[in-house]
Amino acid sequence: YKYDSTYEGIAVHADQAAVNVNIWLTADESNLDLDHGGLVIYHSRADADEQINGEANNGQYGVDQCDELSGNANITVPYRENRFVIFDSSLYHRTDKFKFKSEKYTD
Repeated sequence: YKYDSTYEGIAVHADQAAVNVNIWLTADESNLDLDHGGLVIYHSRADADEQINGEANNGQYGVDQCDELSGNANITVPYRENRFVIFDSSLYHRTDKFKFKSEKYTD
């Protein structure tokens, strides 16, 4: 996904795939909060039925519910230019809070 600085990112969800791959290409200088802007991966998984039925993507779990399900355990991967993250798609995850410069960009 491509975001501009006014979006909030993707809410908590799990995906129907074996693995997810995220790559971030925007320059670090554009990130106004170097401790954030990346990805939060929770230590709780969607079961197969939730994934097949799409329940893992319907927004039924918020941050508080995932914190509770995972015992407040998560991995927060900070944003870094050219960072590549691979993880199990059944793990609940979301976009970390972010604040990037609101500059025009070119494709």
